[in-house]
Amino acid sequence: MDSTADTPRFEHDIAIVGAGRVGQALGLLLRRAGARIVAVSGRSPASAQAAALATGGRATTDGAQAARGAEVVLVTVPDDAIAEEVGRIAAGGGFSSGQLVVHASGVHGLAPLAAAEAAGARVACAHPLQSFVSVPHAVDELPGTVFGVTAEGDAYQAACTLVRAVGGVPVRIDERHKALYHAAATVASNHLVALEDLAAELFSRAGVPDDVALAALAPLLRSTVSNIRRFGTRPALTGPVARGDIETVRRHLAALEPLPAAQREAYRVLAARAVDMAFERGDLDEARATGLHRLLGGDESL
Repeated sequence: MDSTADTPRFEHDIAIVGAGRVGQALGLLLRRAGARIVAVSGRSPASAQAAALATGGRATTDGAQAARGAEVVLVTVPDDAIAEEVGRIAAGGGFSSGQLVVHASGVHGLAPLAAAEAAGARVACAHPLQSFVSVPHAVDELPGTVFGVTAEGDAYQAACTLVRAVGGVPVRIDERHKALYHAAATVASNHLVALEDLAAELFSRAGVPDDVALAALAPLLRSTVSNIRRFGTRPALTGPVARGDIETVRRHLAALEPLPAAQREAYRVLAARAVDMAFERGDLDEARATGLHRLLGGDESL
């Protein structure tokens, strides 16, 4: 990983294709680094105009018009729309030799940029491992964020320079592993939100008011994330499974019995993972780990 202590200047003409939160946040940070946002395209005149007011440049609904003449084109449309949008830009003459074209999808590699590459552009993916709740929040949180970068040769170095210019930390992700990389990011962020929602529902079923439940979860979640960051995942594991408290786990399962099957299964799957972690850490002997797996209804092999 690279230090973000000193972000480089990025004095290039940039077109942003996609007027959403990702494009706006990247545009604002790149402008701080010296870039000139020459055009922003959006699906509607209103969205394009709003993004252009935030980042600079002219507003348009024509991606080819936005990209034409820019040194760097950021394609920040939704994942499934990238290839189609890039094809439209190519058909409209928006790409040129030597141009850098970058999309920000976590799951896609370089294939959606094939039409840009055929026009002579250098192509890359730079995906920020960050959640974009709002543009101001993203602008605050992006510096220090890891970006998964997929590219070859000179395009890779150019994409890394762009990432550093917004204060990010570039990490190379092989084209073959993009889906697995993105699945990891989804588990870490989106599934964590779903998990906390489940925890809040269990609190509610236990008679804890919703506002109190969320207030109670926040410091617990903060301390857990802090421990993971400081010590790693396995050392941060605490709780009844890590202690081998079989009777406590049995009581949990009994309390969960009236709940929908999917919620019971979520507890069982995550608890079984925790059993393996505790066993590998040396906190559980084989007999207790096997007993917990048997109770949880999973694979007893270790």
